[in-house]
Amino acid sequence: MRPHKVAPNLPPTSAAPHRRERVLCGINAIREALRSGTSRIDMIWFAERKEGKRLHQVMALAAQRAIPIETVPVPRLTRIAGTTAHQGVVAFVASPAALSFDQLATCIMAQRPIPPLVALDGVKDPRNLGAIIRSAAAFGVGGVIIPERRAAGLTGTVAKVAAGGLEHVSVAEVTNLSRALERLKQLGFWVVGADEHAETSCRTFAFPSLLALVLGEEGSGLSPLLARHCDALISIPVQGPLRSLNVAVAAAVLFYEVMGRAPRLNGRTVESTSAGVVGQLHVNSPRLGTDDRP
Repeated sequence: MRPHKVAPNLPPTSAAPHRRERVLCGINAIREALRSGTSRIDMIWFAERKEGKRLHQVMALAAQRAIPIETVPVPRLTRIAGTTAHQGVVAFVASPAALSFDQLATCIMAQRPIPPLVALDGVKDPRNLGAIIRSAAAFGVGGVIIPERRAAGLTGTVAKVAAGGLEHVSVAEVTNLSRALERLKQLGFWVVGADEHAETSCRTFAFPSLLALVLGEEGSGLSPLLARHCDALISIPVQGPLRSLNVAVAAAVLFYEVMGRAPRLNGRTVESTSAGVVGQLHVNSPRLGTDDRP
């Protein structure tokens, strides 16, 4: 790869940008960040003597946005990336501040149709969080709610595994996840928890249109406290000898189930019309109902 000039006033082989910026590595993640334009990318480093069509696509996108680029030795790229799996490119991106609950709610409620949300009960592995965000972006989940403490935050590893998903999925950090679930109910959402021991299968469950899924941490699953805040608990049926799924895999399965079916209920209160009169049907059962799907 030929050396490239940096922007004016930036010396060659400049120091890495400020630590408050996150390091994004991997072709897919950086390409999606460039295409979406939702993140501020301050600089991109490419590995010396690294060629490839996809790398040139990233370089072209960077040129279109007038983002400074440099070629650096591979060891230096690996050192700043913190991994050898950088695919020959690293971007320095302004760290996105996680949204507050109110900011996320405002963003989600303004969309039509209102997308589902997912709340994560203490998912500590950043690779699982990144994979969940990536699946959320693929299946139309609009936001992820995570606790501020005792859980993975928005790190460079999360961004890389999300492979561009952070450009399309809002993430909110909350101090109290139970309170956040209750506030979602006040907004009309049904809160549905994933529990491998639940009797109701996700295959037969009637997912509402205003939906907040809740998934537990790796190993221990959904905490009893959060389970009590759920309107319903559902399980993913399995047939093999292993009875439990990785939380990121479970999230992808449930997102697919939600996307693949028409909603049954429109929030916690369903409006209906009869002979020109608008009435309200209040749904009181904690179990939202099932359909006859095999």
